[in-house]
Amino acid sequence: MTRRLKLDHALRALPEMADLAPLREALIGASREDGDRAWAASASYATLDTRLADPARVETQVRALAEQARERVEAVMRHSVQALRALEEGDTAAAARALVAAGEVEEEAGRPDEAERCYRAALALGRKPRDRAAEGLALRRLGRVARERGELDIALRFYRSGYDVALAQRDLEGAVVACQGLGNVYVDQGMWEDAREWYLRGTELLNGRPPSRLAWQLFSNLSVVARRKGELERSARWLDRAEAVVKALGDEQGVLPVENGRARLHVARGDLGEAEAAFRRSLEGQGSPSLRGSVMVNLADCLLLRGKLRETETLARELEALAVAHRVTPLLLHVYRVLGAVARARGDGEGFLFYEQALELCREMGFPPIDLANTQHEYALLEAEHGR
Repeated sequence: MTRRLKLDHALRALPEMADLAPLREALIGASREDGDRAWAASASYATLDTRLADPARVETQVRALAEQARERVEAVMRHSVQALRALEEGDTAAAARALVAAGEVEEEAGRPDEAERCYRAALALGRKPRDRAAEGLALRRLGRVARERGELDIALRFYRSGYDVALAQRDLEGAVVACQGLGNVYVDQGMWEDAREWYLRGTELLNGRPPSRLAWQLFSNLSVVARRKGELERSARWLDRAEAVVKALGDEQGVLPVENGRARLHVARGDLGEAEAAFRRSLEGQGSPSLRGSVMVNLADCLLLRGKLRETETLARELEALAVAHRVTPLLLHVYRVLGAVARARGDGEGFLFYEQALELCREMGFPPIDLANTQHEYALLEAEHGR
């Protein structure tokens, strides 16, 4: 007789191996709700751990998962051989660029440790030639990996070194990317003035250049900084500039972030009805599951502020379904924090179950420390309200 296998049991049974990461994601994507719990009182407290694993469904994906892994390994090997060929020809700069490309394959596959090894090897080679652009690129990629791990001081050092090398090499785009990276790390720390300084430095480097995606991203980032500092009119002006560049480029990927920014400005002004309408309009546009999920998180926060608890709960469950179907695991953290906030608003002490699931995700998926800290903070608010 086949036993019902809970997803949490299935995930814990698998060894912690980088090669099995795609299989773990496939297990999450193939999981299903526990039908026996669907109408039970406890169904409203369902989390990822209570879903049922479906090994048979995952088994049908093994060949495709293995082929993806094979393609990744082949790509990394090809880039590595290109690096060796370049060294054979005495072109260490080309060798460094090839190793960066290998690292990007690993990073895209969610293998930061392997990516870092490639980037560090590229860095060692990139320091030797007269053309040090590859060194700057490797430094920026190392900064990105460090930031994703939450190693913010290390990320700052890498990005700053990457900026200095880019300037020395007159690599304008590389210097601007470094400025953006530095600003992002300072945002992670809530150091708004430092973030603004670096974003502005990036826009100054682009001054007089044709419109670009980097430009609207920097303008959008400056809008966020101004909003977080309460400078709402300045925030709106930066957003207008971002929108103008998006339209000039016809860049569809910029439409949703700009609309999302406008909706968040409405929230900051206290115009919650306008904000909700704007969030819903932005969801009518195109965007990746990750980007659409981020907008849904913001909409959920807005609904919470409006006291629309049932709608918030429904939206959170829709977000959960999107995250599971598209294997966008980081969104699940927001799902359970939103559901925890709904429980807290209702005075429901059982909401601790959602925060426990969120903390487990932080630990298992290696989310940055800022996510862990925010989750613990919200969990503490629930516990305090119930005298615990």
